[in-house]
Amino acid sequence: MRALAFTLLLTAGSAALAGPIYRWVDENGVIHFSDQPRPGATVVNIQPAPPSAAAAARTTPRPVTVAQSSTPQDDPDDFAYTSCAITSPTSEQTLPNAFSATISWRITPALRPGDRVTLALDGQLVPGVPANASSFTISPIDRGQHSVMVSVLDSNGSGLCQSAGVTFFVRQPGLGGN
Repeated sequence: MRALAFTLLLTAGSAALAGPIYRWVDENGVIHFSDQPRPGATVVNIQPAPPSAAAAARTTPRPVTVAQSSTPQDDPDDFAYTSCAITSPTSEQTLPNAFSATISWRITPALRPGDRVTLALDGQLVPGVPANASSFTISPIDRGQHSVMVSVLDSNGSGLCQSAGVTFFVRQPGLGGN
């Protein structure tokens, strides 16, 4: 549960991720995260996910050197996720007449045993997401603007990969014919 709280902070939006993130444990043992420093808080370092394929296609290609000496299976300490991305809904997508939203994502390479996926909606951790899922339906969902983000955490709750936030809109029929 505490590791899941970590993801909650990660989804607070790009503005919160622009500066340092602080972590502290209160007198009840509850872990908190904030963009504001507090006494006894430590700075959390998060490595951003590599850009998505679409973003990479918009940039100038660069030569890539591939190390042939090991694979993630050969040396677990060298393992890194190369991509964490929300695949649905798409950025700025509107879901008309929707009372639920299915969020899908892609993690590359596949999750290692012990690692888990967490999902956040509007800066709040979504409960009940299976640790190794690739999609989850949020129901009910309020109408309006929403932001989602997916993260991969290791067994200690450390962030290994984080998607960019995706903003989407939910439209629902209004009351009284509006």
